[in-house]
Amino acid sequence: MSVLFVLSGDGREPSGFFGADESVRAIAATAKIRRYPRASDHRHAFSLVRDARDQLATRWIRGLTLAVVCGAIVGAITNAVLSIGFEMFSGLSSIAIPLGFLLGAFLGAFTAAMTGTHTARPGLRGLLNQVQPGDTLLQYHHEDRQCLQVMRSHCEARSIPCILLD
Repeated sequence: MSVLFVLSGDGREPSGFFGADESVRAIAATAKIRRYPRASDHRHAFSLVRDARDQLATRWIRGLTLAVVCGAIVGAITNAVLSIGFEMFSGLSSIAIPLGFLLGAFLGAFTAAMTGTHTARPGLRGLLNQVQPGDTLLQYHHEDRQCLQVMRSHCEARSIPCILLD
């Protein structure tokens, strides 16, 4: 699934973004468009992409995995200290440590689900670092990668920051 991300700094509507070039406008009309709100700086642009939880623009598996693993380790260590050092769980560390591991993994997953672990895709990060105050991120999604390549070439010819991701 290919996606073209374009930074529009002039406030134009997505429908008029490609100017008078009819062939590019026809291709753009067949693409699905997502328009993010205007960003005040690059940090704001990152937060807009993260908060949207858009599957085409973000990744979340790594953050979720990290939250579960860290939660499990912290839970196991906590219960080990409580059972060995303070004689909680009647000193049965063979029960307390696996219980802490499972409880910590659950709490890590729960925390990740509630707060979100979405981050911008690696290819998109470079584009988001170029955001100037007032820029708008446009996302064009099309089944045919060649159509997006034509749109990308149009943007590059006019020095408009863009990136095509697969």
